[in-house]
Amino acid sequence: MAKYFFITLLWGIINAPGLLYAQNISHADGSALKTKFCYEDITYPLAGNPSGGSFSGCGIQQHNGQWYFNPVLATQGVTVFPYQCNISYTINNQTVSQAMLIYKPVKINPPLPDSATCSGHFSLVAQLLYAGAYDYQWTPAAPLERADTSTAKGFVQQTTTFVFIATDHTSGCSGSDTVTITRYSRPEVNVIPANALINARDEVQLQASGADFYYWQPSRWLSSDTLANPLANPQAPIIYQVIGTNEYGCTDSAEVTIKINEDLFVPNAFTPNGDGVNDRFRVENIGYQGIEAFHIFNRWGERIYQTLDGANGWDGTQHGRQADMGTYYYYIRLGMRNGSSAVFKGEVMLMR
Repeated sequence: MAKYFFITLLWGIINAPGLLYAQNISHADGSALKTKFCYEDITYPLAGNPSGGSFSGCGIQQHNGQWYFNPVLATQGVTVFPYQCNISYTINNQTVSQAMLIYKPVKINPPLPDSATCSGHFSLVAQLLYAGAYDYQWTPAAPLERADTSTAKGFVQQTTTFVFIATDHTSGCSGSDTVTITRYSRPEVNVIPANALINARDEVQLQASGADFYYWQPSRWLSSDTLANPLANPQAPIIYQVIGTNEYGCTDSAEVTIKINEDLFVPNAFTPNGDGVNDRFRVENIGYQGIEAFHIFNRWGERIYQTLDGANGWDGTQHGRQADMGTYYYYIRLGMRNGSSAVFKGEVMLMR
């Protein structure tokens, strides 16, 4: 009778759920189920004990007969973290549950944009989707002023890809992003001539090289401010700067200094015979000074010619007819660029 009672009791224990075999949830490798998770799109394989049951609850998925927990799936639509939800395992009409805690996403938002630099200098700013206390780390660190802040400034010799990692103080969870800084080469702009001395009213051909596109400044007295080889006809000493740009938008610049020979000279004779040599009496090397007076007098003091066209001067005629050879007298007054006046007077010999 006692033997029969023992066998009956043992059979009841074996078939009583949760008595001989404790019903629980673990990871698929048999390790104890962790209950705190970082927000990451990772599937954690689950196992129920005894086996053969089914899982339900937040973040549960099944694939090819294996059950998984996914923190991202568990928090769909959730905006407040940390977030807690439950998963359950059921077998033989018995259910055990476990609370799962998911920490806030450590997400760089907006994503770090790739950028380019011509000089090699750059600046990066990383922002996190959720506020909090974080540790930061940029790698490689060598090109950076500091590698442990959310803002990174530095200098690269060549195109470099950086990895940024942020780690939350509370959870220990991390998030990362990568960014590539492309180093473009800069043009080397040259201009000829670098210096020029010209006579008044002369022009000089400028020639820039080393870039794809050019812009001259100031544009005053230039035939074009976008050509590589504009003509300059300056009316005063000037320094031009040319900015060259290459296909990447990188720039370099060069300068040319143009000075004007403004030494004025009044000849004491001229030969208006039509041979193209010394046919006119005028102030030589006259530039852009204003002609305030230009008078020619004969030996009796009569004014026989006047003009305000100092560049052409006197052609040796009197009232439309050739003037006689001999000595004449002139009075010329120029308005100088500095606001003063310069007076030239004397005698000139007309010869044919």
